[in-house]
Order: sequence, then structure tokens, then C-alpha cells
Amino acid sequence: MPPRISVVIAAYRPGDGFDRVMDSLDAQTLPQGEFETIVVDDGSPDDTFERLSALAATRPNMRVERIENSGWPSRPRNIATGLAQGEYVLFMDHDDSLYPDALRRMAEYASETRADLLSPKESKTSDAWWGMPALVDGNVPNALTDGGIDRLLPMVPHKLYRREFLLEQGIAFPEGRRQLWEDIYVNVAAWRKAERVAVLADTPVYLWHSSATNNSKTYGPRTEEFWDRLDELLAFIDTTLDGEAFAEARRSALLHQYRSRVLLRLSRDLTKASAEETAMAMGRARAIQERYIPEAWDAGLAKQVRARSILLRAGRVDLLAALWAVDVDTSCRVTATEVVWREGRLHLTLTARWLDRSGGPVGLIREGDRLYRALSPELRAALPDDVVEFSDTLDRFRLDVAVRDRPASVTWQLRLEQESHWIDLDDGRVAPELTATAVLDPGTVALGAPLATSVHDLVASLQWDGAQRAGSVRYSGPAAPAVLHGGTAVAYRSQKGALALDTSARLRNVIADGGVSVGLVPGALTALRLPLPRIAVFAPAELPAAAKLTSARRGGAEVLLHGALVAEAGGVHLDLAASGQVPEGEYLLTFRLGDGEFLGPRPVGVSADGLTILPRTPAAPASGLLGRVRARLVRAVRGRA
Repeated sequence: MPPRISVVIAAYRPGDGFDRVMDSLDAQTLPQGEFETIVVDDGSPDDTFERLSALAATRPNMRVERIENSGWPSRPRNIATGLAQGEYVLFMDHDDSLYPDALRRMAEYASETRADLLSPKESKTSDAWWGMPALVDGNVPNALTDGGIDRLLPMVPHKLYRREFLLEQGIAFPEGRRQLWEDIYVNVAAWRKAERVAVLADTPVYLWHSSATNNSKTYGPRTEEFWDRLDELLAFIDTTLDGEAFAEARRSALLHQYRSRVLLRLSRDLTKASAEETAMAMGRARAIQERYIPEAWDAGLAKQVRARSILLRAGRVDLLAALWAVDVDTSCRVTATEVVWREGRLHLTLTARWLDRSGGPVGLIREGDRLYRALSPELRAALPDDVVEFSDTLDRFRLDVAVRDRPASVTWQLRLEQESHWIDLDDGRVAPELTATAVLDPGTVALGAPLATSVHDLVASLQWDGAQRAGSVRYSGPAAPAVLHGGTAVAYRSQKGALALDTSARLRNVIADGGVSVGLVPGALTALRLPLPRIAVFAPAELPAAAKLTSARRGGAEVLLHGALVAEAGGVHLDLAASGQVPEGEYLLTFRLGDGEFLGPRPVGVSADGLTILPRTPAAPASGLLGRVRARLVRAVRGRA
């Protein structure tokens, strides 16, 4: 029986990165007999082929071939596709990884939707928002009739293709020693020829591990080759998506390349280019603009993009650079002003502002009842009023917030209600401000599925009429611990001042953040019952817990206490018992939930009367080893958080 999926990998000196590929393939929930791995070594000059062959010798579903160096991943991929036997083909890079349920879920959804092409949920280690706009509406059975070609963004090759579809339609990667953006050719051709294009948003599939070895990064607008390859790509899009039925796809695909590879990269690189490079790049960019981007399309561009397009049409390289200098010095600040648990969900109140280089709000100039960008007289004169005027942009000042799994790099977007308004600045200018509420339900945030048990960061993306800035959600308030259906969670301020959520008890746990604040636990210390008043309770629970008393004296005792965290309708308390009586002395008390780390060091004193929680900041500095131990443990715990 043929495999369901053929995983195709073009390899060239992958180094240790290939270990990630194999580890992730070995961990797949799809049985190994239901997929195959085909690796084509593109003539690596080192021991790559021998290493790959050794791996294949221990894996019946792995095949390794070697070819003369072609200089690009295209030819190895095409050869491997011809060798493949699977119903579907998935292209992987030689240093990336798959999430454990990737192959099983892709095969299932592709079969369910009868897709010729399936675009999956992909994450990137360096970009929390990578691929998210295409996934915001969830799974899509056929994007050809629901959403358009932008559902394929980003147009990377890490997608699932029906093998017979590729072969029958003659769809292959363009070959050559240096063929930029070869994946876009395949995806545009597939869009034109496919009957069904599915989008899988509910399951993490592919993780792109960012590195400095990405070939396409080595070519930019200061080289003729960049413009040659871009011209070829746009010509391919223009001819492949011809005809009335594909007019919108053609326009959308051309404008995407125009915004990202012409306007954005050209503006950015002008600041580093020589006079000769600038003249060449401007000439090539103008030629592409005239050939593929009708001037009438400018009206549909967002204002901050349209301004660059107008300056390019006018050949104003000086003003393009000046506008870039204004735009590049802006950022966003998104702050959580309230973080509270209600009915088992984390409710956030947020504010967002667009900032200039000084860290203050970007202000607009008021002229009568209209608001304009603060630009130089030369820029104002070169741009039409409707591009410079921002009075009507409040509805395009928009915020997205998501929760991102820190170790796994998986991002899930939150439900959000928001409202934008103008605020008056002290200097007479006006700035946009946004207030929003977001809800994070750990049980359903992953498109109906629970959030992974892990450490997560809250991330934000703020858009303003064509510009986008991303960052963390800032937070300076207290930790918010909770016992939920299925586990515990602590929302807290990270060491970097951002909002984070620990559902694993690895960096923060509800015991350490639960507000232990008793004076004296009477009697000989063999057992403890400590109330935890700060923990919000939404489900009864009894979870294994432990505490550790570390003596402040060199060579002193270390005592473990075992028991449970008990959550009831009336509140939460910690029940612990020691195997024997604890010796008198000064200790640091730490807490562990389940298999997590011991966290939350508190200085305590044990006497014949029992245990006393000492103040966090003693009236006099702690003397001797106790002070040093406490400081060292506190630094260690804070460093992990």
C-alpha cells in the first residue's frame, strides 16, 4: 500500500539542523509505515551524504539520493517528487521541524476536503505573527471560493500537494543555480490549476527555524540580479493568472510582491546604497511599476503604502529615503492595565499607542478640523492631501493580540473588542489611542482546543493604515494565579516587563504566587496547612505538591514536605507533612506543584513554637549565609521567569 505522504527534503550541508528534521519525523503520530521520507543531497562537499545514508539504514521509510550540486533546492525537490510514492507531497527545508500531529492531521484534512493543495498552520521562531493573517478565520475547505489567493500567504513551499496533481499539471520548481522565490512559482501555478485549495488552521504543522543561511536573504535591491529575478516572477504571475476568472488573484498577488519587495525593500535599502546602486534600483523599480502596477491601483493602497508608490512614480529617491526615515523610527506600545480571572478565563484590559523615536505618541498636526501627518515641507508638497490627511484613519488603527507558546513558537489569536479615539497632546498635536478588552480561555483558545501546558507570552500587532508594528504586551501589575478545569495557571510580569502565562508550573506556580502570609504555625513542625488567598478557584482540585526547607546554615538540614494543593469552593490551601520533626533554625521555604520546579523562596524561622513566615524585606539585613542563600535563590528563580 503506498504511503499517504512523501516528505521531500533538499539537503545541502545541513549540519546539526538535520537532527531537528529527523527528531520531528520520528515523533509523528502518523505511523511510520504511512509516510516516507525522501532526501536528495545536492552535492554537499562534506560528509552529509554518509550521515544521511546512515540514518536511512535504520529507517525503512527513508530514502537518500545524491546529485551533482545544482546550487538551489529546486532540482533536488523536483527529483524527489518524481521518486515519491505518496498520495501527497510535503516539502521541508533541511533544518526545520514538524509538530507531532502534523502529518496525521494534514492527511486527514486533505482527504476530507479532497484538496489538490493544502496550506497549513506554520510558525516561525523569529516572528510571532508569521502566517497568522491567513489563518484568522480558521479552517477553510476551499480558498478558491472563500478568501482568495492571500490565504496561501506566506507562499513558502512547506505545504501539502497532491502528487498526481503536480505531475499531471507539470508543476515544478524552476531550476537554476540561483533562483529566487522558487516556491512562489509553484504556489501560483497550483492556485491556477487546482480545483480545491484547503487551509488548515487548527493544528500546528510546520516550524521554520530562522537562521542566517536563508539563500534569498543574500540578494537585495542593490543588485541587478534581484531585479532580474523579481521581473521574471512578476511576469510569471501576470501570465499565469491571466483571464477574468483570475483577475482578482492576479491583482492581489502582484500587489503583494509590489508592497513587500519593491516599496518596502527599496525604501529600506536606499539608506545603505551608493549613488550608482540607487540609480540602478530606482530605474528597475520604476520599470516594474509601469509594467505591472497600473496607477489606478494606487487608490486601493493603504495611505502609508500609497505615499511610497506615489514618490516612486515621481522618481523622488530623496523623498523616499526621507519618508522611510520617518516611518522606521516608529514603534507601538501595548499595555495590559488589568489582568483578572473571571469564570475560568483570563480577561485583559489593554491600551495601545503608536510611538515615535522619543517614545512619545506619534502626533498629527491639526489644521482646522482636519488632521495631517507631521512631515517635512518637501514631503507635504510632493504628496496629495488625501494621502497626508489622517482624519479618517481611526477605523484603521487596529490591534491584534495573541498568546504564543514560548518553547514551541505556536501562536493563537484572542477574541478582542476595541475602540480607537483621538487624544490631545501637550504640544497641540493629536494622536490615536486604542482601548480594548481581550479574553483568553485556556480551554478553547487554540481554535476550540486547549492551550498547551507550557509557558506562554502575550504578543500584540498594531496596524495603522498600511503600517504594522509588533511587540509584547507590557505589564506591571501583580501575578494572577488560578485553579482551572484541567490544571492551574499564573499570569505574571516577566523579567522583561511583559505579560506571560505559565500553565506548566515550570517558571511560576500558583503556590508561590498564591499569597502565603501567615504569622505562626503553632506546634512542633511536622505538618503545614497554609492558606493561599490570592488564587482564583474555578474548579475543585487536589494536586500533588511539595515544599522544601533549605537551612541557612552551612551543612544544615534540607527538609522535604509532601502533600497536596486543595482547591475548594471556599478557597485554596496547602496541606503538607514532613517525615519527622524539623530542626529549629532559619530556612528558605520553596514550593513545587506536580513535577515542576521549587519556586518562590520565602525566609522562615522554625522554633519550638512552630513556623513563622518572615518579612520579605527584614528590618535589618539578613546576616551571614541566610542572606546570601536567599539572594542567590531569588536571583535564580527570577532569571528563569
